[in-house]
Order: sequence, then structure tokens, then C-alpha cells
Amino acid sequence: MISRIRSRLFPAGRPLRWLAPLGIWLLFVLAQGFSPAWAARLEGWTLDARFALRGPQPPQAPIVILALDADSYASLGEDLSNWPRARWAELVEKIAADAPRLIVMDVIFDQPGWDPGGDAALAAALAAAGDPVLAASWEPQHQADYFNLTASLPVDALAAVSTVGVSNIVADADGVIRRSRPLFTRGGQTLPSLSLAAATRQLGAPVNIQRADIDADGTIWINYRGPERTFRTVSLVDLWQGVTPPGTLTDAIVLVGFTTQTDQDRHTTPFAIKSRLPGVEIQANVLDNLLTADWLHPFSPVLALLLVGGIGLTALPLTGFSRPLTSLLGLAALLLAYALVAWAFFIWGHQVLPLAAPLLAGVGVGGGALVERLVFAEADKRRLRQRFGGMMAPERLQAVMDDWDALRDFNRPEKQATVLFADIRGFTQATEILMRQNRSAEMVAFLSRYLDAMTEAVFPEGGVIYRMLGDGLLIMFGMPASVPDDALHAVRAAVRMAQSAARLQPFWPLGAGSPLQMGIGIHRGGMVDSIVGSGRRIDYAIIGDPANTAARIESYCKEAMAIPRPPGGEVPENTTILISAVLYEAVRPHILADETIPPYSARGKSEPLRVVRVLGLTHPQNLDKLTTVKEP
Repeated sequence: MISRIRSRLFPAGRPLRWLAPLGIWLLFVLAQGFSPAWAARLEGWTLDARFALRGPQPPQAPIVILALDADSYASLGEDLSNWPRARWAELVEKIAADAPRLIVMDVIFDQPGWDPGGDAALAAALAAAGDPVLAASWEPQHQADYFNLTASLPVDALAAVSTVGVSNIVADADGVIRRSRPLFTRGGQTLPSLSLAAATRQLGAPVNIQRADIDADGTIWINYRGPERTFRTVSLVDLWQGVTPPGTLTDAIVLVGFTTQTDQDRHTTPFAIKSRLPGVEIQANVLDNLLTADWLHPFSPVLALLLVGGIGLTALPLTGFSRPLTSLLGLAALLLAYALVAWAFFIWGHQVLPLAAPLLAGVGVGGGALVERLVFAEADKRRLRQRFGGMMAPERLQAVMDDWDALRDFNRPEKQATVLFADIRGFTQATEILMRQNRSAEMVAFLSRYLDAMTEAVFPEGGVIYRMLGDGLLIMFGMPASVPDDALHAVRAAVRMAQSAARLQPFWPLGAGSPLQMGIGIHRGGMVDSIVGSGRRIDYAIIGDPANTAARIESYCKEAMAIPRPPGGEVPENTTILISAVLYEAVRPHILADETIPPYSARGKSEPLRVVRVLGLTHPQNLDKLTTVKEP
């Protein structure tokens, strides 16, 4: 097990297995560590997606928006942005008459009114309404050699009877409003935002915003309730003309602001990418957050760094599955699981778990590992498929692919398997005769039929045609994938091959005068298999003495053919099947055997080889029906 895991993690022949993905991982970690906002734009888009999936939610605070909308402009026939202050005073009185909790004016009165006595009238109305909140604006001034902020505050008469808050809105790099700045500081002066001033005024105490919830730029994340008109909205003209039912504004926090396109106070938000949301409704969202303490809570940069590193490292082992598709599905499952966790934190905890950077790290690291694998390992696999595609049963070939990394390990364990070596007797002499007669094409055509027939005989028994050298076939049973009773399957395959060879006699180029004869030698023992080489030199290798022994046994078939065989069995006369004594002990109950073959002094062997001739099977009816030889 340890060896198998090691081979998958550190496959032989691929020393750079982890260099590329770990390099990519390090780049992501360094980017997150030194520039935490490197994926800020993408992170903003993931936040927009989370809002879209969540959908609108009802506001929790009793907020009503009094909209200076297009209907008000059209019905009143006046330029509301240039109203005399006396008219604003009348509006404040109409609102106050319905007994609201608080009036918040998202309108800037930074210049004296043009109507005589208008500012005094408005100041009196505001004072009577009970300390409402008025908007201010801090305008940046950019010059060639300096930057400054200019505060546009309400005129003194109005500021004296009101609480002042800055109504500026903070946009992200892509122009979307996702955050709000609670405090604005210029020099030694600090002012609250309009929404914070209103919340403090309503609560009668400071809003407790934890330092961890404030970004490095001093902003908090807005937990938007929904698109435009999620908050109850009343048109100014309806209130002005008495259409609004009495009590509509009672005990409500009333935000007064412009909502038309011409007033240029509409902005892109997660719920209003195209249509845009009025600035006053953005203020309503922030105010609702502050009053109920459910603004979005970001995670610390340290946790974001850990998540980027953790997701990247977790993606690495998921790319080590035997099949690329499985690795791809595993990587996708990891990223989906993390996205679901981030979604759960967002929905139930109002927490913004970093999503873009960790997902990009997972995709980058996992993708890098898969690309390295496709470039190197999968290229080698494709070459091996081409090499063995027609010589292994599909399931055997897939076993090699599934166990690829383990097969690449040089420290492979030895295992028991059976080797079958087959050869056409007199093939070399027959080829020479045909070439002298300019009939070599006939032998090529025969070899094609021969290989097809042997393949169909071997595959049903789980055999793998490991080598074909001219007419010689080296066939494995129990490698690369283990096969139960591999010794018996090898003998059964040999009987099938013998019967298929008899069917090939009509196609033998030399005809009946020099009949087709075949010898088969089989032996079993311990061997090691491995993937060796790389690139164009990639190959599946078998290492062990049983292969040589099977070849020696097959070479003895020529002499064994001269020994009269007893009657019985389904093996044709023109084929001799010899098996080693070791193999015979494993299959004795299942075969009909001739034990009279004398031992054979094989080259390279210190002791004579004891062999047995196979005559047939004790239960030949168990063989599947053989496929007849087909015309090419």
C-alpha cells in the first residue's frame, strides 16, 4: 500500500511531477500574501453572484423612501433640484405631520437659498421636526501637485438644527457599489456617513462596528436587501397632493432623496447591474444594516491566505487518480464543495468567505498538475495504447492504464503469473521458399489471419499478447492485472489456439503437402512487470525467468512432436502443447496429459526441465464457442 501511494505521488520517469503545480501554488500564495486585493474585482463578481442566488430579502427596519421621482417632476411642473427653501420647509412640515421617527434628507443644502427668508423657514421646520439628519458631501480635488478634500456642508442655519452626515458613495474598481464608508476624515475633522449619523441618531448610541469588519480602506460590506423599491417607496407628489394615506410615515424612518436618471444619483449595485439603484436607496440599505447589525462580515487576510494555500494543496492529490476524468471530477467536487461552504457562510452567517482567490488557486494548481500529466503521463499512455491496442483485451489494457503510476515505480513487487510462448514450426524455411517464389504477400496475409485467430483465442481467457516476433507469440496471464487461476486460463487458451490453428490450414501458403504445425510452451513463476522508458521509447516490460523458460519449453516441441502421443483429447495432431511440471501440478485435475515426455536439457538451465504434453481438457464443453477464422 505504501509503495502504491508513493508511486502515485512520485511516479518514476516524471521528476518534475510536482514542480509546475507547486510553482503555481507558490505564485498564488505570494500574490495573496503581498497583495491581498489582487483578485478583488473577481471577488466582487462572486459576491454579486451570491446576492443573485440568494434573492431579495425584506428590510428589517421601518424605513420609507420619499422619492423625488420623475412623476413628481412631471406632476408638479417644477425643477425640484432648484426648489426654493420655503418649498422644502413645507415638505418637511408635511412629513413631520405624520409623526415619523426620524427624517433623513439625502439632499445637500450647501449654498444659501435663493428665496428671501427660505433658509430661516427651512431651519424652523427642521427644528420643529426634531433634529433630522442632513447630507453633506466631501468632494476630492485633484491637481498636478496635490490632492485635497473639500467639504460641502449644509449652511450654518440648517446645520445648527440638524445632525450632519456625509452622503458620498464608495465604488469598487468596476464601478459597482458593494461597500460603505462609515467615517470620513479630512485633516483633524471626522464626520460620520449619512447612514451612520441616522443610525446613531435613531439608536441613541454609537453603532458598534467591530474592527475586524472594517476593510483596510475603512469600509464595510453592504448586505443589500434587494433591487429598487425593495424598501417601501412613496412618491413626493403623492404626499404633496394628499394622496398618501395618513399614517404611512408614522413611526418610520423617512429618507428623502432623488431617484431620477437626470439627477445623476443612480449607481450600479449587485441587484442593479443594468438598471442602477438610486443613491437614497443605497443609503436605506446601509442604514438598515447598521440598525440591525447585519452588515456583511469579511474574513481576515490571514484566513484568506490560509484558504488559498489550503485549497491549492488539497487540489494536488486529487489529480492523482488513475483516470484524468476522475481527477477532473474530484477537482470539480472540491471546488464545488468549497463554493457551497462559502454560500452557507453567506446565507446563514452574513460572512463573506473569500471565493475567487481560493477557487483560482484550486483551478490553477489542479489544472497545472493535470496539464503536466496530460503532457507527459497521458502522452505515454496514448503511445502504449497504440502499441498494445490490438494485443490486449480492452479490460486488460485498461488495467495497465488504471495502475499506471504504480507500474512506473522501479521498485515493483514480484508476483506469480503464467507465460505462454507459441511458434509456427518451420516458419523461417516456409518464408524463404515463398520469397524465392515471389509469394511473400501470401505469408503476410496468412500472418494477419493467424494473429486475428490467436487474439480471439486468447482474449476470452484474459491473456495479453505481450510480444509478436514474426510468427512467435509471447502471451501473459495474470499480468498486468491479476487473473484468478491464471495457469488454467493459459492452458485453456492454448487449447483454443490449437483448434484455431487447425482452422487456418486452408490458408497456409504451403498447403497440405507441408501442413501447418504449431508448438506451444507454458510455464509459471514469479515475475515483475513495469512501464519502462518514456516518450517514443515507452514500453510495458516483463522481467523474470519464466518467460525464458516458456520459450525453452516451446523449442522442445519440435522433438516432442516425434514422440507418439496417446489417443484422446481435443488438441489437434499438428499442434504440440508442453507445460512445465510446476504448471502441471496447478492444473492436473483439469487436463488430459501425456506424462511420458522425457526431461529436456535446456540451454542456460542447470537441471533438465520436466515437461508434460497437454492432450486436452477434462471438461472441454466448458470452452466458449470459438470464433471461426475470417477472411481479411
